[in-house]
Amino acid sequence: MENDQEPLNDLQDPLVGGEGTLSQNHSVQDGSRTLSNFFIMAVLFSANHGTIVSCLALATSRLGAVGAWQSGVLYLFYTASGVFGGSYIVKRLGGRNGMILGMILYSIYVGCFLAATLFPNLELIIAISGAAFGGVGAGFLWIAQGNYFTEAAKRHAGDLAQDVSDSTTYLAGIFGFIYLAFEVVFRFSSSVLITFIDWRAIFTLYTGVACATTFGMVFVINYPKEDDASSVLIQATATIQLLVKDPKMKYMVGMNAIFGFAVAFMNSYINGEVLAVVLKDTESRFVGILSSWTALTAALVSLMTSFSSKRGVILIGGILSFSLVALSFLVFPDSATWNIWGLVIIYTLQGFGRATFESALKATFASYFAGNSTGAFGNIILQNGLASAIGYILTFRLLCDQPSRYCVRYSDGTLHDVLTFELLICITGVVAILGYWRGSVSYATEQMQASAITQCEQIEEVGEPRNLHDSYSDEEH
Repeated sequence: MENDQEPLNDLQDPLVGGEGTLSQNHSVQDGSRTLSNFFIMAVLFSANHGTIVSCLALATSRLGAVGAWQSGVLYLFYTASGVFGGSYIVKRLGGRNGMILGMILYSIYVGCFLAATLFPNLELIIAISGAAFGGVGAGFLWIAQGNYFTEAAKRHAGDLAQDVSDSTTYLAGIFGFIYLAFEVVFRFSSSVLITFIDWRAIFTLYTGVACATTFGMVFVINYPKEDDASSVLIQATATIQLLVKDPKMKYMVGMNAIFGFAVAFMNSYINGEVLAVVLKDTESRFVGILSSWTALTAALVSLMTSFSSKRGVILIGGILSFSLVALSFLVFPDSATWNIWGLVIIYTLQGFGRATFESALKATFASYFAGNSTGAFGNIILQNGLASAIGYILTFRLLCDQPSRYCVRYSDGTLHDVLTFELLICITGVVAILGYWRGSVSYATEQMQASAITQCEQIEEVGEPRNLHDSYSDEEH
């Protein structure tokens, strides 16, 4: 009888193999479809956001003190939106629709630069109003993007039958590269276009791109919303709930804070004041060129690190890069002693730091807080947004009386204390590294405990002792 079954087994093997091959091909196709959709989302999102960051970099150089206050308002509303209601909006609308609504409000922010150029007498009202709309949109836009990113990573991992962390790192690298590549294009375009057209035409072009990419997002796959039966209050405060209840989250604050401080320092002080002194750039022509170099550096670093599993090394490298930007001006505070090559080094360091934030940091949050992606990315907004808002405000609130090495005269004639800001960034860098180390230890401990519990459960299932009656019955047979 056994010999009769062997040919059957031989006949079944090719069939099983064929089904397995067909299933594998189908999984690869599903994985490619998920990746293609993610790529389209990343392009639309990044092009839209490229117009935003270009305007943000130009805010202080084009609008002066109004631009700095506008940026501060933008980040304050960004933080408030992310903390109070942003999570609820994303849970109600889902990732894709949340991104669409956020991009609509982003487009209003870009449009305010065009309106301020057309109506200079209303510059302050237009700038602040546009910042409020843009900030509210940004608050839940990034939560929605994080929600969509997490779902795409899960589907991609399921399609290819691989670990979710592998897909998370891979997609984070792709998104970071595309996002920063478009930032390069739009930052650089302002410096090129200003030689042919005026700022009114440039801001008209940016506004058109922002609106067009928002419409294009309608054609991206709409993943199902997260099932959440919790109350409206709990959904709306998911960010705060995670910050309070998960001990790992408080250790991550430093990494988001140094990014926020560094961006404010770069846009307000270096772009707004240092470039004008070093390069005699009163028309903000070099702001776009050097800012695009930062974005290009970040894009390349993000792409190169997308295949690396050493997130800790990458993140610490980014923290050190941000710290070195501030430390450089702490050691050499006189802008007149700087030259173009020194500035290139500064913008390169900023680019390396940007890369870690846009890819490695977000991939880390997606892994460390996988059970609550909405709250996790909401905390990035809370921590980074609040630090950025404080940074922009400090730029124009840290004043001094007598000119000195660290009491710098701005283009509007006011004296500003840059020493305190530079020390703040350096100290935050130390706190960020220590915090990341402590958070990583907590995460590793959680993983070990979860693994031990799983192994115990498997042992209990496999090694469950049979009762005495079953043993006697086996002996009798």
